[in-house]
Amino acid sequence: MTLANRQKESTSSLMPSQTHLKRPWLRYGVLATALIACVVFSFWSPFTSFASSDPEGLEQTVPAAVKEPTAPVPSKRVDSGGAHANAPSDGGYAGVPYAKLSRFLGRLSQLPHYDEDRAARYLNYYGSTRYTDEQIVRLVNTDNDLVLFTDAVPAETDDGILMLVNKYHEMADYEPEDLTDLPAGYASWGALRKEACEAYIAMADAAEADGCPIFCNSPYRSYKMQQGIYNDYVNRHSLELADTYSARPGFSEHQTGLCVDITADGVEYTEFDQSDAFRWMRDHAHEYGYILRYGDGMEYITGYIYEPWHYRYVGVQAAAYIRSHDLTLEEYYYYYVAGGEAPT
Repeated sequence: MTLANRQKESTSSLMPSQTHLKRPWLRYGVLATALIACVVFSFWSPFTSFASSDPEGLEQTVPAAVKEPTAPVPSKRVDSGGAHANAPSDGGYAGVPYAKLSRFLGRLSQLPHYDEDRAARYLNYYGSTRYTDEQIVRLVNTDNDLVLFTDAVPAETDDGILMLVNKYHEMADYEPEDLTDLPAGYASWGALRKEACEAYIAMADAAEADGCPIFCNSPYRSYKMQQGIYNDYVNRHSLELADTYSARPGFSEHQTGLCVDITADGVEYTEFDQSDAFRWMRDHAHEYGYILRYGDGMEYITGYIYEPWHYRYVGVQAAAYIRSHDLTLEEYYYYYVAGGEAPT
């Protein structure tokens, strides 16, 4: 054998064959591909579970307490699964991992009146910078996440002095049966339901005795009267602006015969909260069964701007509870009238 052949043979004996070179690379390539696929799937699957805006997408990844409610919400409301009409544009759960949603609902569950049947609706506000956790619970619990007017249900007139009328509870051409005229000196015109009228007279007498006289300039209004007032505001301003401070016909509390707009001598009604009469009402109205109906900062629940002149009769017991617990009438109604809870 020549030197060249011996060198060739020696060299070839130290190198693996081409077959041996291909096989390990093939095996490693297959294993690497499978490993990468598993890693990608493990990270991607939680996101794809929430990618749909349909609450049904929660079914496979969210426990029972978080799932879409299977029964209608209280007060004859529409199915709550798609309730997100007034959810803020900066909120929502699409694409959010389950762990974060779970922590969010965990925080909310520590708040008073958290309702697990409304969990899917609370999730519409995940990540919102517009509302606090407490506001989200209060907003959804009072159905303010539904569509104004469109999702309205008939007001329950059988609830008497605790009946709720707002942008979600509508009256037809309703007129109370026990309207009682307010005496001259207490109002410029009009009437209230008998119980509310008697309570207002007693309240006005007490305010007068304390040197803070009050005067009612707008009690009961009929459907037709409210229609004229509302249309005038719309014509002078706009539909959108009018809806922030004036009720549409059929949605006005004045039609219940249970509310009054109050003024004081020498004070414009829009400046009523700067008067001694307002401060007296703040401290004593509940003693006569009246509450400040549209409080400062409560527009997201009441649907109306702050109206320091607008008072609603609900009875002494309810008025005291609403005031001491910093509630709106909407909340009191949903929890203790329609909801059947007992005030504690």
